[in-house]
Amino acid sequence: MKIAVIIPPFTTLPTIGQGGTERIAEGLINELLKRDHEVTLLGAGNCQTKANFVQIFRRTISEQKFDNAFVEASRPLRIETAYITKVMKYLADHDGEFDVVFNHMRGGFLIMPLAQKLKMPIISVFHLPLFEEVIDAVSQFENPNVISISNNQRKPAGDRINFLSTVYNGLDLSEFEYNDKPENYFMFMGAMGEHKRPHLAIEAAKKAGVKLVLVGGKKREPYFSEMIAPRIDDENVKYLGEVESVERIKVFKNAKGFLFPINWEEPFGLVVIESMASGTPVIAFNHGAMSEIIDDGKDGFVVENVDEMAEAIGKIDQINRSLCRKKVEEKFTYGKMVDGYLEAFETIKDK
Repeated sequence: MKIAVIIPPFTTLPTIGQGGTERIAEGLINELLKRDHEVTLLGAGNCQTKANFVQIFRRTISEQKFDNAFVEASRPLRIETAYITKVMKYLADHDGEFDVVFNHMRGGFLIMPLAQKLKMPIISVFHLPLFEEVIDAVSQFENPNVISISNNQRKPAGDRINFLSTVYNGLDLSEFEYNDKPENYFMFMGAMGEHKRPHLAIEAAKKAGVKLVLVGGKKREPYFSEMIAPRIDDENVKYLGEVESVERIKVFKNAKGFLFPINWEEPFGLVVIESMASGTPVIAFNHGAMSEIIDDGKDGFVVENVDEMAEAIGKIDQINRSLCRKKVEEKFTYGKMVDGYLEAFETIKDK
């Protein structure tokens, strides 16, 4: 089949560090190419891909610098909407040239009015939480052709949005090394922000008397300088910043456990399955899709607060690390993910 994949304009492929949506799109493209589909990528910057590449904008948003002045504050949003406008023009000009288009843009619902008029189907994958205004906009369409990435992500919409299916995110297992003999530390990986609450990971580790390694960018100030920096002592709490892929994989596989005290309804949580692929069990707060990914007490723990997290740290050796890897093998690979996307397409292709 001829398939188009649209990514947001924030970063190129391959992505480094943050960029979960882009990593998912990259995995989708590579898996489709393995299955001999003809794939076209719509993106910004200089994407390195084996797919046909259509450059919508010369630079990504992450390649640009913006002043903090009020006038510049909305510039990334305006670039993003301009990008979507150009994508819409491309789709209108190339209607019928693709069997299906997989749309991963975070503002991708803006193309739904156009999609209703095109001959080729456009399937939008929602990677972010749904809030009332988005639900209201999408629910105008009887068949919006949308995929959720967890069942929890759908909850705010109730039955107001007609989803095609839920398709869990995946990963390339060959990129993650399984290790059943970890070192004596726990880890946190993610943006250093209030929604991820790494300061609570520090509190739980301190209560349990274990060492903690923090990995991730300083995305939120003054949160980092006030809540994280004073607690870093390079002995019990280490901060590595953002790390390259090789170091990232090493930190995952050598950790005894992954602490994830999130404070928001995370639609999926790619780092959770990356940790599990390495054999490292996750102890997560009960928000978002955590209870869909983790089987509490079997391949990790789902907890309600810092005290329960500290208690679970003390029980981490009860988890068979091979079951963490097995869960990912069975449910969260790129192969399983692409099967889900194509099955969703099969349900609409003749309509």
